[in-house]
Amino acid sequence: MSLTPHLQPSALVGEMPRQVKQRRNEPPIELGWPGFCPRQPRLVLPIFDDSGSVSLPGGGDPIGNRYQEAQRAFEALREWCSCGKCLAGVLHFDTPRGDVDPGKLRSTSFQGQLASGLRIPRGAAGSSVLGPGLTRAEDIAARFPKHEVRLVVLTDWQLFDTDNVLERLRNFPGTMLAIGLNASLPSPVDGHDIVGLRIAHDDPPGAVARALFGELTVGRRGRRFIATTAIEEATA
Repeated sequence: MSLTPHLQPSALVGEMPRQVKQRRNEPPIELGWPGFCPRQPRLVLPIFDDSGSVSLPGGGDPIGNRYQEAQRAFEALREWCSCGKCLAGVLHFDTPRGDVDPGKLRSTSFQGQLASGLRIPRGAAGSSVLGPGLTRAEDIAARFPKHEVRLVVLTDWQLFDTDNVLERLRNFPGTMLAIGLNASLPSPVDGHDIVGLRIAHDDPPGAVARALFGELTVGRRGRRFIATTAIEEATA
């Protein structure tokens, strides 16, 4: 498959819909056990696509709960980080509004900051442009040279970037999980730390949470997590 992004018109500009909350009768999402802290400090950075082709009704967000599921994955690490070096942040495609700088997952106050960033930013253009968020991720990775940086890109891959942004992804100083939200993915790149995972509308609730939980727990000693075969292969 070609690594050149498909050029699509930018999404509709305007107020984006709120995310759908989990229904009261829905069973809780089971993720498993995070395990003990890894020997090498780790920083996980998800970048969220807030364009209309993802966020509007009928868009790529499989169940309308990608942000709530991401929060569930982050919270699962809070009580199991003893080293204080397990970090995370939140980035958005085309705007720094709503971004959360890296902080300690074991911190209750920082978990609150993460929650504030896990939503569509107010006033965001909602365009299908990855480049600005990727630039911020590159800058953050440079600030944490001792951490293993794991980038998670959640998008439908209908990108409007004018440069070859996927070439930049191949050169990102860390590993990357490319999640396709109800969309085909760019092929994994031989010799590069990019893994692709498709999460579709017919996947069960919790697929996003389990994929992110897998990234958060890579290298943690004794971890046990519940996942589909595709997620296990992508986050091994």
